[in-house]
Amino acid sequence: MMAMPDPDGELWPIYILVVDDEPLVRLLLADMLRDAGFTVAEAASADEALSYCHAHQDVDLVFTDVQMPGSMNGIELVAALQDLNPFLPVIVTSGGVGREDVPDVPFIAKPYELEKARALVFATLKISPKDAE
Repeated sequence: MMAMPDPDGELWPIYILVVDDEPLVRLLLADMLRDAGFTVAEAASADEALSYCHAHQDVDLVFTDVQMPGSMNGIELVAALQDLNPFLPVIVTSGGVGREDVPDVPFIAKPYELEKARALVFATLKISPKDAE
């Protein structure tokens, strides 16, 4: 369910799942997205993220790292998420693989500036930062 501005101009909640096994990276990104007006859940692995998405139908975007522990990496998570919901926006990040190794989804290389990640989230959701104010 994608959040849209209501008739009063308020933004309905937009739910983002941040998936990264590096706690500090995950925390910084999640906090920045919360500050931008999003509702954010966090997962430390692709397995945890997929379980979360199966249990919660209100995920509007997933922002995932590629290299993580567990039974699948971020690229395999993208494929599983697309099987679950082909319209779910996904952003992939990595410091170990390049754009050419990532499926046809938005990509940002690590290390990234938080402001660039924020801008990519807004662009991927096709909303303006002013909508979140």
